[in-house]
Amino acid sequence: MTSSRRHASSRPEFLNLFPLYLQVRNILVRRLSEGFTPGDRFPTEHALCDEFGVSRETIREALRGMESDGLVARHRGKGTFVARLPDTSEDERLTGIAENFTELKLNTDVEVLNTAVEVPPARIGSALRLAPDAQLYRIRRLRRVDHTPLALHDAFMPIEFGEELAKLDLTHTTLFRELAYSLRLKLTEIYLHIDATTADVLMAKILKIEVGMPILITRRAISHLPSGSPTMFFEGFFRSDRYYYSVQPDDGRRKLHASSPRRVRAQS
Repeated sequence: MTSSRRHASSRPEFLNLFPLYLQVRNILVRRLSEGFTPGDRFPTEHALCDEFGVSRETIREALRGMESDGLVARHRGKGTFVARLPDTSEDERLTGIAENFTELKLNTDVEVLNTAVEVPPARIGSALRLAPDAQLYRIRRLRRVDHTPLALHDAFMPIEFGEELAKLDLTHTTLFRELAYSLRLKLTEIYLHIDATTADVLMAKILKIEVGMPILITRRAISHLPSGSPTMFFEGFFRSDRYYYSVQPDDGRRKLHASSPRRVRAQS
């Protein structure tokens, strides 16, 4: 087993719900505009596997999409070459599960802004079915990519778990990784909600954006119990100029049938 396969397979299972090849492809397309010209040799599959810590099949799937878009040309026995650069209108924002950015070896770091035991906001207490005065451990972190703020992460969890995580260096790891491997918890994602808001004064200061700028919010309920009852709540507040959320259907071949509009709850 290669080191890249070991690295890829060590992610908590539920983090792989969004295909890694799409995240890798998004990063590689952005990279084409940063120093490549048509005719340049593109890095080898082996080099990309080592860089991103993913399997060769993941890299090949990412390159297949780029080849289909006419961005690269692959020649058996010769390698991969840049065919054309992305259009200047190409979306250069990141996408995918933000916690995977560390796994994909992007230039990312996390600053822990605050850790404390506190009564969570009522909406989170309600989502976790807590008593009104129940306390959780809160870990608030700022994620930067390329030294620029990307997202503010808020995590609420049982006190014993939070106290253990707070002892660790969380700069270049993820809470999901440490919960799964340092604390040996089996994690299950119960639901994912996606919403939008605008930056208030505090959020604008933290993310280094203007007040009123759009922000994308993800809210995820997580369980570590066999019963599946939610025990942790994670919120992410993303700069909309640096990130967008993508959803991959379970089966891309599934046919859509006309029906009356209905209210649904987004789930992963």
